[in-house]
Amino acid sequence: MKTASWFTTLPDDHKRIGISRGTPRRMPAGYRVYRALAPGPWFNSVGIEEYYNLYRTEILAPLDPRAVADDLIRLAGGLVPVILCYERPPAQATLITGTGDWCHRAMAAEWLAEALGFVVPEVGFEALPQHEHPLMPLQLRRVIATAEPLDVTPWIGRTATIDGELHRVDRPNPLKPGTAIIVADGREYSTGGDMLRRYFNA
Repeated sequence: MKTASWFTTLPDDHKRIGISRGTPRRMPAGYRVYRALAPGPWFNSVGIEEYYNLYRTEILAPLDPRAVADDLIRLAGGLVPVILCYERPPAQATLITGTGDWCHRAMAAEWLAEALGFVVPEVGFEALPQHEHPLMPLQLRRVIATAEPLDVTPWIGRTATIDGELHRVDRPNPLKPGTAIIVADGREYSTGGDMLRRYFNA
């Protein structure tokens, strides 16, 4: 599970899922939309800290983050779910200073990471810890607890039919502890515990 801008080029095994209040004009078909994570009508009329408080209390608090994660995995249909909004990720200089654009997708990612116990990164910034998400305002960044990486070996070899296609848990992902490589119709993608539990439990 990741975040990105609508305008970021994604790998073929990633699925676009919009969480913005609208979608860009002439956006190619194939994306999905998850309105529950869109900001409220105050989105362009309040400051950063008030926005964060409103988003956490009005939008996120009524939701169950694990149920939301399940919804996103379902919408992705076996691909890596990527939640999208408009703001582009910053250049390296503003990444360091935290003075570039910010976006509510970083707040949604923080909330999901708190509940799920693993990082929900921005595409292209997968090596960063959660509190350094490039679209999180500097003054709101805080270290959150993360769980020990999941042992995926019990799922190795299991299969599941997802949207009419056979998927097989092939091996642990050596580049990202706690995730596994899934093979489906000649392609490979990496996924974590939520999808393993949802589709591949015995």
